[in-house]
Amino acid sequence: MKTIKRILAISLVVLLAFSCNKDKSTTQKKNGSSSDTPESSKSNAEFSEKSTQEIYNSYLRIKDALVNSDTEVVQEESKKIAITVADLQGNEQLKATSKLISLTKDIEEQRGFFVTLTAEVEKVINDSEIKSGEIYKQFCPMAFDGAGGYWLSDSKEIRNPYFGKKMLKCGSVESVLN
Repeated sequence: MKTIKRILAISLVVLLAFSCNKDKSTTQKKNGSSSDTPESSKSNAEFSEKSTQEIYNSYLRIKDALVNSDTEVVQEESKKIAITVADLQGNEQLKATSKLISLTKDIEEQRGFFVTLTAEVEKVINDSEIKSGEIYKQFCPMAFDGAGGYWLSDSKEIRNPYFGKKMLKCGSVESVLN
């Protein structure tokens, strides 16, 4: 019985290792300690609308804060999104989600709400003109008990907001918005 448990445990570790390293285009920092993406590999997307730019910039700071498990920054930036979209019509779900994130200090709850935030921010981006730069839509197959989760990034390099340092590089680039 112990042998079967060991085999299952080893199989699970191998499966996780392979499923989370699908994107061969990602580069790893030599020390592996920071979750920050090097400036040289970032694509600074620029939008025609100021409100979209503000929403996207705050969204990126939320993503980075989730990677670093910094609940306070997540709350602060979520409040900024809520303020930015307060006067915009047709963004009720974005308003509600950013408000919910701003009210919780629990990192796992924030990560759960981030799925909806990502979908809503993507809608805003798709309704806007990207004047320059690229946005990378990334996916982690392991998030939410194997259901997976998407996020948007300004870099091809994977920095997983759903697991933070536990599985920092789990994911792949699914598409590029430009």
